[in-house]
Amino acid sequence: MGMVIHDDFWAACQAMPEKQRAPFLYALAEYRFEKKEPKGSPAWLPTFIAFKQRIDLSDEASAKGRKMAEARWGKKRAASDGRDAAATHGHDARADAQAYARAYAAVSESFDAEKEKEIGVDIPPYSPPAISIEDAPFWMRCLAAFNDARGTAYTTMPEKCRRTLERAEGSYTVEQVGAMVAYKCDQLAKTRWKGCRTPSFLFSPDHFEECMHQSIEAREEADRYADYA
Repeated sequence: MGMVIHDDFWAACQAMPEKQRAPFLYALAEYRFEKKEPKGSPAWLPTFIAFKQRIDLSDEASAKGRKMAEARWGKKRAASDGRDAAATHGHDARADAQAYARAYAAVSESFDAEKEKEIGVDIPPYSPPAISIEDAPFWMRCLAAFNDARGTAYTTMPEKCRRTLERAEGSYTVEQVGAMVAYKCDQLAKTRWKGCRTPSFLFSPDHFEECMHQSIEAREEADRYADYA
């Protein structure tokens, strides 16, 4: 059986530094086919841990699909021994596909997964094509700006933060977001809130707009002072 790369797998991969992308995708494929987890503590390990549950769910759906097909068509095969073997095989194949689809849908619904585009991958390793960060979604470019400002290697963020940034596209530039990150991280560095210098805090719907206004106002004040001086 093959493997699929879901769109959020790909989105997380594209937010990583380029040298981390192929090892991350290979680790997903190796876990899918051989159930081997990565050794050590690579920067992308937290993202891998989150996504491996999706792979396990897919495998569970496949197993359920096979069992459903065997239970449904096993009885019919016993009652129709005289039928042509090739025709029976064709029915079985269609039944397997239908049963797998129903099982996968049931498991995905329980996981509350969103509908996703999928890229088929037959065998590992899978080497992603080089895609410029300029072509990435706005939230990814903002995350890259965060990493540049902080010297970090974050690869993803909560969905609510992504939606906040998507709504902000057109109101702010990536450069302004990066300037906000630098401003707030410097402001919080020596306070008890220094642990809040993360994408999940600065890009959250509760803080992003306020942080952007503070950063812009500080920049304008600094510019006025420079003009006065």
